[in-house]
Amino acid sequence: MLDVFTPDVLSALWRGTQITLSLTLLASVFGVLLGLIAAMGRLSRLWPLRLLSGVYIETFRGTPLLVQLFFLYFALPQITKVPLPAFQTAVLGLSLFAGAYAAEIIRGSLNAVPRGQVEAARALGLRPAQVLRLVLIPQATRIGLPALGNQFIGLLKDSSLASVITVMELLQTTRSITSANYQPIPMYIAVGLIYFLLSNGAARLFRLLEGRFERPYVTSSAA
Repeated sequence: MLDVFTPDVLSALWRGTQITLSLTLLASVFGVLLGLIAAMGRLSRLWPLRLLSGVYIETFRGTPLLVQLFFLYFALPQITKVPLPAFQTAVLGLSLFAGAYAAEIIRGSLNAVPRGQVEAARALGLRPAQVLRLVLIPQATRIGLPALGNQFIGLLKDSSLASVITVMELLQTTRSITSANYQPIPMYIAVGLIYFLLSNGAARLFRLLEGRFERPYVTSSAA
């Protein structure tokens, strides 16, 4: 079985893994940024912003990622007359999908910060932007990090759907190799192992990040 994994096969799997990681990292970064914007829209006092954010979130949470990728790759270029390469389309689709879920995580985390902290910051004369940057976001990050970590791991596996629009990520690379060497069993065992190692590595990394963000609570008693 090991003779299946020739240097060319291993090199192709490595390239596919790199593309999978690139998709996941880019979509995670853009997704968090979109999620923050959408979350602030949902919390805004302006109803048009709440409406737009709500439509975005519900649309991308309420439809399958596969349908979204098909729409962006096949339908959107016909509407806009501007074709997008497969990789960029996959990044866009995964980012929009991740952003909708990140928005609810971020909104819930911001709402979980005690209101007394915000009121105290305002009493000290901090402007709204400073309250958000110095008070809300640091505490919301600590609250929402576990959920965002789970989303990253889910996005790592969801990136395999980019294969349907011809992105040569890990799964599509494995299919291409299998069609040439007719060895599906060792190849799919290998790709499953790679996804397992990537997911568990990401889980360990986020546990380390959670530990760094934790702050011990110090209690004191009156003398």
